[in-house]
Amino acid sequence: MKRTISAMSGKGSVNHNRRTFTAENVDPARSHLNIEYCYTPIQQAYDQLFGEALAAYNAKQKRKDRCIDNYYEKIRQSKQEKPFYEVIFQIGNKDDMGSATENGQLAAAVLDEFLRDFISRNPQLHVYSAHLHMDEATPHLHIDFIPFTTGSTRGLSTRVSLKQALADQGIKGEGRSLTERDLWVQREKEALAAIMLEHGIEWEKKGEHREHLSVLEYKKEQRTQELAEVEQALERARQQKVSVREVAQIEAKPLPLTSKMIVEREDYEKLVSAAQKYVVKEQKEGKLRKLLREAKATIADLKEKLAVATKELTALKSVKGRLRTADLEEENNRLKEKLRGYEDTIERNHLWEFFGAWKKNAPRKEQVL
Repeated sequence: MKRTISAMSGKGSVNHNRRTFTAENVDPARSHLNIEYCYTPIQQAYDQLFGEALAAYNAKQKRKDRCIDNYYEKIRQSKQEKPFYEVIFQIGNKDDMGSATENGQLAAAVLDEFLRDFISRNPQLHVYSAHLHMDEATPHLHIDFIPFTTGSTRGLSTRVSLKQALADQGIKGEGRSLTERDLWVQREKEALAAIMLEHGIEWEKKGEHREHLSVLEYKKEQRTQELAEVEQALERARQQKVSVREVAQIEAKPLPLTSKMIVEREDYEKLVSAAQKYVVKEQKEGKLRKLLREAKATIADLKEKLAVATKELTALKSVKGRLRTADLEEENNRLKEKLRGYEDTIERNHLWEFFGAWKKNAPRKEQVL
């Protein structure tokens, strides 16, 4: 019997894993067959795992703003680390290992044994939640863990770090094409495959060029083989009395296409192929460097324009303020003049009224005589 192995990244939904709600793809009649191996609320798991280190770190801080109130929230908001990881392991698919079938029971037994060895194999991965689901189409295992490293000299002595946690377990990546997580997942698949084989199930590997090698191992071997072939070609070039300068040039970088070295056709083709890869890489990196320079120049230009615009705006506001003040003063003077005109008019009217009244009431001369 041959079956595939799946190792997928999960979202880590506690409500889904613990079946606090029933999704459409879940058969409630089979939910009692699920197994909850362990579960601790993640905040509580963080307190257990990092509480002592957090207290020691905060005690050393002389400034209150450097203290960490909640380490879980700090990591949750971080762009460098994730607070936890979930991986889902599955054997076969719904057609050959369906949950309601005898093969499904066999898959569950294998996954159960796999989980029990998982913790001992991964001492730097703190498993705070693990569930085996038998109420979906195919049995599968959810493992949620917090990767941690100890003895750190920066930040907390015990802190979150997937890369360092796997390195502590002896797993080191080789760049983006072969990360620590890739190697770790492959190792876990191989551990699962070993348990499967004990139960009469052979691992069916798909998308591989060589049946006895994993995909990652094959890629690694291919790179090692290519490097060895180029080194052999260089050695043969040395034996054909190639100049020291040309050999040094080859060692510094792949052979340029314009070289007139006399080498065997097979070696020449290998060296030319390496040179072509180098040229393509150099062209790509050159374009990226050019784009970066252009972007920096554009940013500098925009900053300069912004500074000029800000200065002009400040000057404009100042001029506008002075003009506004002058307008107000002119308006004030105009109103004052108008007010004085009104006051003069009122005063003249009062005088004329007084004179009119006096004239009306004054005795005539003949009466006085």
